[in-house]
Amino acid sequence: MPTFQVLGMLFGVSKTEANDTFHYWIPILRDILPSSLLEQVSNNESDLLFVQEVLTNFSLLVDSLEQPIYMHSDQKEQQKYFSGKKRQHTLKIK
Repeated sequence: MPTFQVLGMLFGVSKTEANDTFHYWIPILRDILPSSLLEQVSNNESDLLFVQEVLTNFSLLVDSLEQPIYMHSDQKEQQKYFSGKKRQHTLKIK
């Protein structure tokens, strides 16, 4: 899988070592961390349908940073994206 190739490159290990390490830690983390609400009710279909209905009534709010972008050649476009923070041009996510 290319995911394990990239993971291996990031940590300076082989694809196989990244795969083995990942699969070593997954059961440990599953024991330590609570499962998601959907996983908890997946065996009971009526509870699952209720949880899915409840979750569709909520909105997800994500707080993200401004993403740096290349400076545009047009002066008006530059002003639109100028952040003022560290003199960067950024894409503001609303």
